[in-house]
Amino acid sequence: MKIFKIIICLFILFVFVGCGSEYEVKFLGFDDVEIKTEIVKAKDEITYPEVPNVEGYEFTGWDKEIINVSENTIIKAQYKKLVYIVNFYNKNKELIDTQNVEYGESAIIPTEGLDIVGYDLTGWDKDYTNVKSNLDLYPIYEVSKYNVKFYGINGELITEKEVLYGETVIVTAPEVEGHTFVSWDCDFSNVVSDMEVKALYEIDKYKVTFLTKNNKVHETVEVEYGSKIEGIFPPELEGYTFIEWDQDLSFIKNSFIAKPIYEKNKYVVTFYDENGNKLSEQVVEHGKDAKAPEAPEKDGYFFSDWDQDYTNVKGDLDLNPIYEEITYVVQFVNMYGDLIESQRIKPNGSAVAPTPPTVDYYTFSKWDQDYTNVTKDITVKAIYTKTNQSFDIKDVNYWLQVLSKEYDIKKIILNEEEIKLFNKSVTSSYGSTKVLDITNVSKVSTKSYVEGLINRYSNINKYNVYDNNSKTVISSTTKNQILENRNLTNIQSSVEVKFGLVVDFGWLRSYPTNHYSNNYSMDRFQETTLNVGEGVAIYHESLDKEWVFVQAMNYNGWIEKKYIAECSFEEMVNFLNPEERLVVISDYVELENAHVRMGQSFPLLENDQSKYKISFPSRNNEGKLVLKELSFGKTNDYNVGYLDYTYENVFKQAFKLLGIDYSWGDKEKDGRDCSSTMNAIYNSFGFMMPRNTSNQVAIPTYGKTVSGLTVASLMTYKPGTMIFTSSHVMLYIGENEQGVPYLLHNTNAGNGECILQTFESYGGSKMIGVLRMQ
Repeated sequence: MKIFKIIICLFILFVFVGCGSEYEVKFLGFDDVEIKTEIVKAKDEITYPEVPNVEGYEFTGWDKEIINVSENTIIKAQYKKLVYIVNFYNKNKELIDTQNVEYGESAIIPTEGLDIVGYDLTGWDKDYTNVKSNLDLYPIYEVSKYNVKFYGINGELITEKEVLYGETVIVTAPEVEGHTFVSWDCDFSNVVSDMEVKALYEIDKYKVTFLTKNNKVHETVEVEYGSKIEGIFPPELEGYTFIEWDQDLSFIKNSFIAKPIYEKNKYVVTFYDENGNKLSEQVVEHGKDAKAPEAPEKDGYFFSDWDQDYTNVKGDLDLNPIYEEITYVVQFVNMYGDLIESQRIKPNGSAVAPTPPTVDYYTFSKWDQDYTNVTKDITVKAIYTKTNQSFDIKDVNYWLQVLSKEYDIKKIILNEEEIKLFNKSVTSSYGSTKVLDITNVSKVSTKSYVEGLINRYSNINKYNVYDNNSKTVISSTTKNQILENRNLTNIQSSVEVKFGLVVDFGWLRSYPTNHYSNNYSMDRFQETTLNVGEGVAIYHESLDKEWVFVQAMNYNGWIEKKYIAECSFEEMVNFLNPEERLVVISDYVELENAHVRMGQSFPLLENDQSKYKISFPSRNNEGKLVLKELSFGKTNDYNVGYLDYTYENVFKQAFKLLGIDYSWGDKEKDGRDCSSTMNAIYNSFGFMMPRNTSNQVAIPTYGKTVSGLTVASLMTYKPGTMIFTSSHVMLYIGENEQGVPYLLHNTNAGNGECILQTFESYGGSKMIGVLRMQ
């Protein structure tokens, strides 16, 4: 029994000791990367770990399966490489090849079924190398490109175009002096290969008309370009000798009119003194004037004239002096020193005073000195007294009354010809003024020029941009749509310029959109407004065909097409340069439901006692110009022709705008900004003014930079002078009755309107320039 117990104990000890052994079991994954290691006891079951996914491979099982562990063991995961199906399709989406491709390997491009006439295979829509999934591959094609060369009249290369298969090339043949383009020597409307095309021309013929001296037709000949004309002479002309024609006849390259040049006959003109002694002998051309010598003095007499006319000499002349008894000159002048009348009075005689001129706001009082018993030359000045009428300072009569003390307010400051010289100074300095004569714009432009004008506006990302209807900020996507609407890619290398007239008050914008930037009242996309009757050159059309990019007299930008009536260049020129015009001189009028502003003018067709008839621009359904004959009653809103440029008219025009609202870029019909206010005033007299203040002050001769102004320096300028700060313009209107200088200007400060303000309250240190309008 004791032995049995011992055996039992040994068995139990064996079991406990044997079953207690431990082993390491290591699980290895892909590329023998360790997944897990466990320490297990003998006879324990093994729990297999979850196998990590391996891209491109499929797990197939473990390399061994162990029920009971009896030793340290390594168990490895088994994988196999995945195989994918790659399908190749042709351009018509028809399957042309199927391949089985192992993970990470490349498919092989099929060699058949892909060629298409007029197209080049450039690639596939997906990568077919390093395949990692089933793929459907579709080919990507580009239209085949061909080289088309265009040659000129002498075989010179004009241009070289890369053209897509089947497309038509648009090429304008270059102008060749003396020749007219007829056609190209082959058809290039459906290009299917490289081509060489030559321009065909015909030689031009010209008509040369020879006139007589009296501008009557003497002879007309027709000759080819480059010809020489000889043997034609004008009729003989008494008193003249034919020298040559005024045109070069050695190489004819255009039609023209030739006028004869004559040498005038010459005559001897002799001047004698009272005793028959020769004073001067001159040789004078036929029809010219002789130059009279100084006649000798004669006691008690003054030289009056010569006894014959020595102007327009047509023969030999002998001239003798005429003497008259000495008299004195009495000149009567008005209160401004201008001559009223001049009289010659014998010694101790009396002059007769003329009727003194009427002066508004003043009453004639007396002449400033005695003009009886005259013993010398004298100047007699009219003396006036002020009528002392009482006017409010905002009444134009207040300022005209003050102004009349020093200036003749009805006197012409600059006449029509002098204003034309001013305008020439403005348009000939386009780089500074940005003003051009729209009737002299070139009919052909270039892609680079038009792109340059459009791209000058680049502030779309500088401010928040708001939807014009919802007033909410637009997205960057909408901004890009605005930029895309400029349609820059469709600008041709040679731009054919079109022309038109404005038919209603229309915004000129930085971009083809009515969405606004910054805020509505200070919209930075609002450049200016074009007014009814203005002429424009049309350079480009927006992608949505709702806008056009135009050049007006003093600005360019985008305007909605509905405001432009397209017309021929000649129609525009005839409208802008009529024989007689009717000018709007009030702040604005409404004509045919259109808002017409101060300074705009229209061709005047009739002007009777009760009404005007004008030519008024309108637009038909095709967007073309239709000129209506518009009749309406006479009012003070209009003037036949531009106003006379006088102080009185300047001040009346300026004070008509006093109190109107400020409007940035003239966005509101009833408002104006500072420079537009000045333009309206001076447009009434026919001045061509720049739109912006920086360009106004840059007008040559009349504009001048200054470094601040004092009251004293300001008063050296005449009323009507424009005064500039860095971004603002004001009209100097003189001093009030107390001698305080005032300015009239339209400002967005305060109530935002056209106001009167003292110069000192504004501050002379801010002034940087002046524009003298005299």
